[in-house]
Amino acid sequence: MHRKRKYWIAIILLCLTVGMLAGCNSKKGNSGGKSDGDQVELRMVWWGSQDRHDRTLKVIDQYMEENPNVTISPEFTGWDGYWEKMATQAAGGNLPDIVQMDYKYLSEYVGKGLLADLNPFVENGALDLSDVEDTYINGGKLDDNLYAVNIGANAHAILLDKAMFEKANVPILEPGYTWEDLKDVAQQLSDNLGDGVYGVQPHAGVMGFKHYLREHGKWLYNDEGTGLGYEDDQLLIDFLQITVDMLESGAAAPPDVFKAAGGNVEQLPIINEKTAIVTDFHSNQLIAVEAAAGRPLDLMIQPMLEGGELGHYIKPGQFLSVSAHSKEQEEAAKFISYFTNSIEANEILDAERGVPIATKVREHLKEKASEAGKKMFEYVELAGEYSREIDPPDPRGSTEIETLFENEVADPIYYGEITPEKAAENFRKKASDILAKNK
Repeated sequence: MHRKRKYWIAIILLCLTVGMLAGCNSKKGNSGGKSDGDQVELRMVWWGSQDRHDRTLKVIDQYMEENPNVTISPEFTGWDGYWEKMATQAAGGNLPDIVQMDYKYLSEYVGKGLLADLNPFVENGALDLSDVEDTYINGGKLDDNLYAVNIGANAHAILLDKAMFEKANVPILEPGYTWEDLKDVAQQLSDNLGDGVYGVQPHAGVMGFKHYLREHGKWLYNDEGTGLGYEDDQLLIDFLQITVDMLESGAAAPPDVFKAAGGNVEQLPIINEKTAIVTDFHSNQLIAVEAAAGRPLDLMIQPMLEGGELGHYIKPGQFLSVSAHSKEQEEAAKFISYFTNSIEANEILDAERGVPIATKVREHLKEKASEAGKKMFEYVELAGEYSREIDPPDPRGSTEIETLFENEVADPIYYGEITPEKAAENFRKKASDILAKNK
């Protein structure tokens, strides 16, 4: 009897052990740590137009339908205020699990330890980048760690309304045109389109200046991120003078016509035919702008510097990153993988954020693209012919410098409150102080 008792006790213990192991294994499951019964709650934040919000919400709903154990709470806004909101959440240790990231902010967020390295999730298959070429991946890497996944390649562009050119009897600018050509055409458009309509919405902002610097073989920052990358302030003076000349001649719209739009592309004055050209634009914005305008618009490359270098580059339009604060990093990586590779999801997204990075998705959408989508795909291909390699991500402090440029260079130039010479002098002094903190 004693032996039988021991035998049954051993059997019971064995069954309990097997049951516990089976339970542990079931929790691992195919989802890398969560079974279908384990509820996962994620937060996702992005900026953009209403069109982007609608598309992204549909994809989130579709993902949750396919993954009933996952709930994704969306948070979205326009560009204005987005980074202030992110900074507040970061300071409180409360960044959403999935964050839409921009190339110029990547170094800063990585430097502050706010983003997770995604390489482990690529290695274990949660984030599938097997159909993505390195050229689309490398922009999200720092020191060989992958902190961001490109969700749409784009290129700096000029937006124009060909119908307004035709109405003004002004020829369309062709690739290879110069800054002087742009000024001349803007003047003709303003002269021929009547009162209250202008040739160009000017842009004396940092993005345009970066393009201008690249044409001179320079960049805004030095390699170490400890100072400005150009020594001659005449470069900034000359760049700002282009805008001053167009404002003074009436070729460019005054700030009260275009400043009200803020960062909202759906409120650009070209929508209401107040300008025929927008000089600072990104190719991935075309779909949203055409939807808002209700008529065809087109893209062309930026002006070229006679005898200068190529200024364009193919840029990650936006990234998706995973917060270092997230307790569900692998699950967040899985959603990014879906966002990248799902044909069904990308039919909804329709390349609104830029040209998709997965080869099969890109080829599928190009065949089925709307007219606006086709123009975007074709423009990125064209810009590639006028591009050279992308510069490194902006260093820490770049967000402060961009705000400085907007508030103390671009805006005062628009309103005629400062000369290009004084603006260039002030910018160098204050920007140098900011970047010196990186030494």
